[in-house]
Amino acid sequence: MIAFMGAAAVLFLLALEHRLPSVYEIMQWMDHGTLALLWGMMIIVALLARSGVFEFCSVRLIEYSGMDMWRLTWMLMLFDCVLSAFLDNVSTMLLLGPVIISLCKAIDMDPKPMLIPMALFGNIGGTSTMIGDPPNLIIGNAFSDDLGFVDFLKVLAPGVCLTIPVALAFLRWYYGKEVYSKPIDVDMKYLKQRYPIRDFALLARCGVILGFVLLLFFLHPVVHFEPAYAALFGAIAILLMGSAADFEHALEKVEWDSLLFFAGLFVFTEGIAELGLLRIIADQLSGAIEMVAVDKRAIVSSVLIQIVSAIASAFVDNIPFTTTMIPVIRSMAKNVEGLSIQPLAWALCFGADYGGMGTLIGASANVVMAGVAAEAGYPVSFMEYFKIGWPMMCLSLCISVPYLAVMIHVGYVV
Repeated sequence: MIAFMGAAAVLFLLALEHRLPSVYEIMQWMDHGTLALLWGMMIIVALLARSGVFEFCSVRLIEYSGMDMWRLTWMLMLFDCVLSAFLDNVSTMLLLGPVIISLCKAIDMDPKPMLIPMALFGNIGGTSTMIGDPPNLIIGNAFSDDLGFVDFLKVLAPGVCLTIPVALAFLRWYYGKEVYSKPIDVDMKYLKQRYPIRDFALLARCGVILGFVLLLFFLHPVVHFEPAYAALFGAIAILLMGSAADFEHALEKVEWDSLLFFAGLFVFTEGIAELGLLRIIADQLSGAIEMVAVDKRAIVSSVLIQIVSAIASAFVDNIPFTTTMIPVIRSMAKNVEGLSIQPLAWALCFGADYGGMGTLIGASANVVMAGVAAEAGYPVSFMEYFKIGWPMMCLSLCISVPYLAVMIHVGYVV
């Protein structure tokens, strides 16, 4: 609703200036690639979840943990990171959140020390790929000529791998022995019976198609097949091969409000650009960077954008901030000598994604986590999340800022 009100307000201001665009132009302002990719992945994940594979994997992790609480925690966090990288962190939180609550109830434990880290590590893991976090998806589609799916893995994934051990060490210190020294006393036979694979045929069908879609993502630099088309065709294939019940279930599980939110946000941002506000922001940032020597501008701009993006994303939400910043960094790369799109784009990815960890409203995955926890009777307050989320964000930036600076210095990012 806020996104649509913002879009309407911007269009009203343009109308007052007698510059109201046509409906056709407004439709073009929406990033159809981002919307199609989100819709396709939502369909695939919804049907994959219906097979019960995610719950099944979570129960197996408990079994493989050897009933050790800390081992179970870091295994779940790594599992969360991997799923978030390839299925997006919002979907991962929706899938694993209820399972975590059930498991914690089974072992008589408050689920918040598991749920809050799940949201944090979902943000970290989602940073590593183009489809893992909405800001990356928006950036990847906006700069599709310069950044491919594999480029995200090559540049961002190593930085994420460096961040994960530090985040795990902080998590261990923050909750300490009070949480992780408890032995797990649970009936594995009961959990296995409660969370089996419910539909093997559906799992096989979705697994094959998802594997094919991910393969097309990886081969994008070679075959030049857009990720949006890959996800869209994969979703349509799953729907065509399934039953009418699968079709209805998938459409019910699509987060239509999120898609409408993105659509309204794209119109709002493009309207702001038409009014000239983004040009002012770009001019201010460009002026600050132009005061630095030409050979140092790429590094200085990457540091500046990461810090500013992280702080802003924590309090504004990283999706609208990213959408607003894309025209800004495009203008900076075009008008400032010594700057190019790639260092600025990677800095925006790290800053917006890690910044989303800072507060409860910083990222969609955090809000979903809070909703799942509240529904189960374990509400998470803003300050309760802030006490662990803000220092986790700062620690992550302490890794990503020097990491990206080194990558730029050695010429790995140009």
